[in-house]
Amino acid sequence: MALDDILLDELTENNIRIIVQKIYQATFERDTSARWSKSVTPKIAINNLTGVYDLIRRAIQNYESRANTPTVDKVTFTEEDPDKILTSEVITASCLKRDPGAFSQGAPFEGKVKNLRPRLWEERDDPENPGYKLASIGYFYDNLVRLTCWARTNKGANRRSDWLENLMEEYSWWFKAEGVDRTLFMGRDKDIVKVVDNNKWYGRPLDYFVRTEKISILSEKKIEQILINLTLSDQ
Repeated sequence: MALDDILLDELTENNIRIIVQKIYQATFERDTSARWSKSVTPKIAINNLTGVYDLIRRAIQNYESRANTPTVDKVTFTEEDPDKILTSEVITASCLKRDPGAFSQGAPFEGKVKNLRPRLWEERDDPENPGYKLASIGYFYDNLVRLTCWARTNKGANRRSDWLENLMEEYSWWFKAEGVDRTLFMGRDKDIVKVVDNNKWYGRPLDYFVRTEKISILSEKKIEQILINLTLSDQ
């Protein structure tokens, strides 16, 4: 059965190609000015905060290993606030803010030009479907991550926060090598005191700007297949 026989009159094979091409071209931005230039990391970009937290955990483990830290003195890294008695100090991770990436001038989160639509990083011919295109597209995300150092004493919490600041600074190049485009220290918030089972935990919140990136492939052929399937479903 010919394509013309199963589609609406206005959705001929030629018209579908035109529609697909328009959708494909309109999906992403093609601005190639300097402010939109892509910062290439040696490894595949980290696209979510779970990946960021895993890198921080690995950095802590390596930092302690290099210092021959005894097991009893090692810190616990978690995404959960202290809610039970623990035998070690704790660093908790949480997200305070997550926005589309900003590319205009200004401090983190202050830029007016946002990555609201995917950016085109690369376009090439589809090797499996001659005559069609594949586009590598990406979104940047600006994240404000809070790392809170918890200890049973004020002195311990202060010492641990200094320790973490040093670690994050020393490993900033490694985070970039592992796929995190930017990691910037944004400051320390006010001290926290939390009571767990009648025991006080003293917290020191450290805030970091972290830029992540999500990269995906846009297939012109796939758009066509979806369009045809949706059209057939409406018959």
